Amino acid sequence: MFRDRLKNRARQFAIKAFGMEFDTEARDPNAGGRADPNDFDPTVIPKIVDGAGDTPGPNHKQDIGRTWVAAQLAGGVAPIFIDIRSPMEVATGVLPGALRFPGNTIKEALHVLPPKNERVTIYDQTGEQGSVELAQWLRDQGWTLARRLQGGYAEWIEQGEKIQQPSMSHPSEHAIGDTFQFDDTTGHVHDTNEDGSLLIWLTSGTLVSISPED
Repeated sequence: MFRDRLKNRARQFAIKAFGMEFDTEARDPNAGGRADPNDFDPTVIPKIVDGAGDTPGPNHKQDIGRTWVAAQLAGGVAPIFIDIRSPMEVATGVLPGALRFPGNTIKEALHVLPPKNERVTIYDQTGEQGSVELAQWLRDQGWTLARRLQGGYAEWIEQGEKIQQPSMSHPSEHAIGDTFQFDDTTGHVHDTNEDGSLLIWLTSGTLVSISPED
């Protein structure tokens, strides 16, 4: 008992000598430390929105961030990329392995998508040119892991992430993005078919197949 009294007096002396009165005051039970758990008030903690943040991660419900996608790509576990940009934009490069379906044309080619329990990432040029709506549409169709790439291709290339140059499916004298005049309509070369005909993305937003001799 004498030893306990001695320790207590020494503690009180140290508190006054070193100005530690504040450090020994009773604490708010919600301020951390060893407070009584029965006094804890959970309402003072800000609510956490699942997956929200500057860099959306895999738990986000609508988006995926560039840094996460780049890490997945480097790790060999990247999602299926759907590039919905115009051929002129695509001509500058695409994300590695991306499937090119300008506008909403992927809606007519759902057979190319992976099983509905696998991840799909939709991207446009800026992240605000249709990828939000198309990713939502795919989720509504059952691809629950479809996400919009936040920032789009512009942020991807700005940060020096890996890209690849797109190529035609079959040899052609034309190149992706070339202007193509068809009657009174102007379009841009998107790809080639097995028979050598060209897939043209018209200014009206339609993808059509045209023989080069037409």
